[in-house]
Amino acid sequence: MESNIKKRNIVLTIVLLTVIAVATLVTVLFILSVQNREKSSRDYLTANTVITQVIKKMNYQNLSRISDENISKYYNIPQDTVTDSAVYVSNRADSGMELACFRLKSEEAGTVLSDAISEYLSSKNTENKEGSGQLSKAKTDTVYPYVFVAVASDSEAAVGAFEEILHK
Repeated sequence: MESNIKKRNIVLTIVLLTVIAVATLVTVLFILSVQNREKSSRDYLTANTVITQVIKKMNYQNLSRISDENISKYYNIPQDTVTDSAVYVSNRADSGMELACFRLKSEEAGTVLSDAISEYLSSKNTENKEGSGQLSKAKTDTVYPYVFVAVASDSEAAVGAFEEILHK
């Protein structure tokens, strides 16, 4: 009789430990799934959505979006480097403020795009002496797959807003 009770207790213990292990595994898988879903939703933000969220967070005003057809007048984006882009510039000629966001096609494209951005900022600095104060504060940042460019008096804060939006 006592041996049957011991066997029953062992079986119950094994069943209980199995249930705990399965519940733990299900919980871990659920948490990983939620984190992966959040990351995936971030990966599908458009470049325009990223910039509009930065504009809202920074409370920027008097910025206009450059049409997709006219972005090439600002940035010489190399072929096959980006899948999406958005550029906003100040409505005020004396401001020189500019925000840009590019969604990279691949990680390797980041270096090529960075070179194009540097070239653009250098050429802009050469031709526009009034805005050179802002251009000296220009910041770029990458949170793959996005590259963000801020030319503003508070570029560092704009980059911080960009990172905060993508790390939600």
